[in-house]
Amino acid sequence: MRSKDNPYPIPTNLGNTVIHYIPQIAEQLNTKGLDVFGWLAGVGLDVTCLTKPGYEVPVAAYSALLEQAIELTGDSGLGLRLGCNLVPSAHGNVGLAALSANTIQESMQIVERYVPLRTSLLAIRSETVNDEFRVVFEPIPGLGEIGNVVAEIALGTVKNIIDATVASNSPCQSILFSMSEPSHAALSRELLGCEVLYGQSWTGISLNYSEVLNPLSHRDALVMSEALSICQRDLERLESNHSIAARLERLLLKSKQGEFPNQHVCAQTLNMTPRTFHRRLRENGTSYRDVLNKVRCRLAHEYLKMMHLGVKETAYLLGYGDIANFRRAFTRWYGFPPSKL
Repeated sequence: MRSKDNPYPIPTNLGNTVIHYIPQIAEQLNTKGLDVFGWLAGVGLDVTCLTKPGYEVPVAAYSALLEQAIELTGDSGLGLRLGCNLVPSAHGNVGLAALSANTIQESMQIVERYVPLRTSLLAIRSETVNDEFRVVFEPIPGLGEIGNVVAEIALGTVKNIIDATVASNSPCQSILFSMSEPSHAALSRELLGCEVLYGQSWTGISLNYSEVLNPLSHRDALVMSEALSICQRDLERLESNHSIAARLERLLLKSKQGEFPNQHVCAQTLNMTPRTFHRRLRENGTSYRDVLNKVRCRLAHEYLKMMHLGVKETAYLLGYGDIANFRRAFTRWYGFPPSKL
């Protein structure tokens, strides 16, 4: 699929992600009588990896598993089926905390904050536009067509959480996808049970703002507090276990639409001396410049594709004084010029 249809090659420098949801896909393949062992071996894994809590694999390997699963099953809607079949309890304490929230808005804020515990393949954020409450899904740049599959898995999952918080009909007004209408569009509408629109400017769930503020009947302050305590502990452990590069990346991302802090400022913000900062990055096989370029790569896609900014404005926001330098960098990251995005 990637070589034929996907215009975006999947870079090999996107880091790692937890193996969550691959076991469920393996079950689907096994049910269909397909070779799960061969499927995993293709990316250097074996079935024992599926039972290891928190086991991480390269993003490129995870993406390849999704791609190959779709090819093996011939089911382009596999990701959506998976997401819609995952009950909130499948997401551990994140799901438990979200279900126990006081309002849908608070539930989505919990999902937004703790989604890194489940996957690093996308970010989830909520925003309010007039009387519309949006839950926006943003796959990391570089995933190409597989990014749509990741969004479908996450979208089906989060819609299930929203629906489980209310006793009545789903409060979701519509589901929007930035991708063009796929061959499984009819399946999407059947599984999601609400208006589904393709070719939109963003991917996510649209709700009425007034509804997300209503108190939920299943709210439980004690359960939520206990679950959030565990989530926060796990997030802190995840962040401490992650490289200094990941912490630097998050710091630089906070500076979007502004000047990026220099190396000395970053070191100070991360509570270390410049010498320790450089050494820790070196130990992780990277540098300030490498991480900055990764952030620029991600934001370039966001500005051009999601926010529809021009090449000149994007180059300026990313700190490029020369547009030609930005074009060369973008082509190096994605394999094609920014004008083709």
